[in-house]
Amino acid sequence: MAMNLVKPTQFLTKKSIKVIDSIMGSGKSSWAIQHMNNAPARQKFIYITPFTDEVDRIITSCDKREFVQPVNDEGTKLEDIKRLIAEGADIASTHALFQRVDAELLELLEIENYTLILDEVMNVISPLSEYTKSDLKLLYSEGIITVDDGGFVHWNSPDYDSDGYFTKIRNLANSGNLMMYEDEDGQPVVLYWTFPAESFHCFDDIYLLTYLFDGQIQRAYFDLFKVNYIYHSVAKIDGVYQLTEYKQGHNKQLSHIRNNITIYTPAPADKNDMNKVGSKRNDFSVGNLKTRKNQTAVLKVIKNHAYNFYRNKCKTTAEDVMWTTFKEAKDILQPVGLSDSFVAVNSRATNQYQDKSVCIYLANRFMNPVTKNFFSKHGVQVDEDTFALSELLQWLFRSRIRHGQPISVYIPSKRMRDLLTDYLEGGV
Repeated sequence: MAMNLVKPTQFLTKKSIKVIDSIMGSGKSSWAIQHMNNAPARQKFIYITPFTDEVDRIITSCDKREFVQPVNDEGTKLEDIKRLIAEGADIASTHALFQRVDAELLELLEIENYTLILDEVMNVISPLSEYTKSDLKLLYSEGIITVDDGGFVHWNSPDYDSDGYFTKIRNLANSGNLMMYEDEDGQPVVLYWTFPAESFHCFDDIYLLTYLFDGQIQRAYFDLFKVNYIYHSVAKIDGVYQLTEYKQGHNKQLSHIRNNITIYTPAPADKNDMNKVGSKRNDFSVGNLKTRKNQTAVLKVIKNHAYNFYRNKCKTTAEDVMWTTFKEAKDILQPVGLSDSFVAVNSRATNQYQDKSVCIYLANRFMNPVTKNFFSKHGVQVDEDTFALSELLQWLFRSRIRHGQPISVYIPSKRMRDLLTDYLEGGV
């Protein structure tokens, strides 16, 4: 039967999550380190970041506290983080580990009164792509799964084989972390794992460090589960990092960035306009690149343009370049000489590429349409342009622009290029 379009159960947080929405390089993580160093000894912290090198940075930089990270010497990292929480330790770890929270970990967090600092948004909702629509229809028609008014999936076969093909669905459904998206005819389309929203009311305080949160999936997730949040900015005032009133736009910072980004546009002397290959709205999207997969001549033009940009326009070598596209298209679009210069299109919160001065962006970001419709059916709207801009900026800020040094950028997708240009002109 069709799902009633009612929002899921409301998870009440103890306090509103403080979303520190400031541009990359503005001092969010510096504020967090300062905040943790200056906090009373009785206050305990868990700092969660995407990459292990950032975990090491927190451990080193928080010199007034003894941060530790979970290890798996005698079991799993999940078991070790439970031990560390029970001991009241200050902990630095990764998104990947935090996403594995279970009931025992949540109970420990509730008991131990921790503050969570979440560096960048997490993957809080993910499709179970290994299961087909036919799989879901079978489970649905046989009554093995049902969907409640909030969209949550329930497993109705307690005697199911523990090693069966649908064990993952059973386990996620039984843990309350599985939702279903149905089409307009009430037919199952896809299952979504959702990060347990109750995790966000197991902490005394929560800080989320990010930028352009309005366009990100975690914002839609918070709205879906009615998780309260408020916005702040961060600024360095009299040598001290402080949370400030949220100001959208950050014009002072934009002026500095604007003067250090050169976006390719054709010059009068150019034989070819290297941007024409991306003139349509959907050019360089996942779907478009799948279509172009067998268009050998078009792919050759794109790769030649990318090579021409860094070798002839920028007059530089591969060591100065970072480039990206979707992982499905990496092999067919890789420019000559850049086999070691690829940076994942969703890369964020790492300084590994901070010396790169040339950026080649062969992608056009759209939210997965099924995921967009899933949120829409629950009354939660997403802004695809802000989402795309946020992802582009996060990627660009892996380069040396984060340190105020100039970069040259080639973005053949007109949509993505226009989003960046409008942003730099103060349109966001």
